[in-house]
Amino acid sequence: MRPLQIQNEPCINTLSPKPGIVIWYSRIPDILDVILRKATYHNFRPMVNEIFQNTDFIQPVLSETEIQTVNGFKALKKQIEWICGRYLLKLMIARFFLKNTPLDGITLSYLDEGAPFVSCRPRIPISVSHSHEYTAAACCLDSALPIGLDLEKIAPMPDPYFLKTAFTQKELLTLEMNAPAVFKHWTMKEAYLKYIKKGFNESLHKVEVIHDEIFHHNIKARVDIFSHTLPSGYILSLVSGRSVCPGSNT
Repeated sequence: MRPLQIQNEPCINTLSPKPGIVIWYSRIPDILDVILRKATYHNFRPMVNEIFQNTDFIQPVLSETEIQTVNGFKALKKQIEWICGRYLLKLMIARFFLKNTPLDGITLSYLDEGAPFVSCRPRIPISVSHSHEYTAAACCLDSALPIGLDLEKIAPMPDPYFLKTAFTQKELLTLEMNAPAVFKHWTMKEAYLKYIKKGFNESLHKVEVIHDEIFHHNIKARVDIFSHTLPSGYILSLVSGRSVCPGSNT
């Protein structure tokens, strides 16, 4: 699948894994160029936190409450990732659902186990993820189909301890032992954990990905899985529910 750039948003690429579902992804430095007045955040990883104000943004993006939240983070890395992920998700919500609402008027809340939702439209299926220099967001136009999205940079092959912690013995027996395959497998699992709105509150060993199918508590999950490798060495996976046709027993 070839990514398309969004008109008037040159820093954002879009994917549509199936009808009604949209994924946007972008480099975090490119988003910073669009939303912040200062150009000093590109090397943000080793820096301590900063106090942000609404005047730091080229256009209003965050509410006063969100400004307070981001200023409570202790590292600039966390602040920048949170701001950019939220900007991308808000922009998506404004494009498809709340077309006359300014970005700072769109508020997001979180379930007890961490899953985000749109405060005024909690049934809109959304998901967001970030890794290193990229962030990604997804939404579904069908409120009956939950989704979960995960994005990871393909790093060197993880060590045996990580593999045993993240995957079951059954998964390890079927998994190709190379970094791209491992990280694809991992994004599928984490996307499913977001799909069920549990995140890491569910045991990693209760969810298994076997031959690109997901089993939860040994029961095959009725979901669709989409994975895409970005040219920049990242991989994203999205897990979504399936529509039930009238009269279908599956």
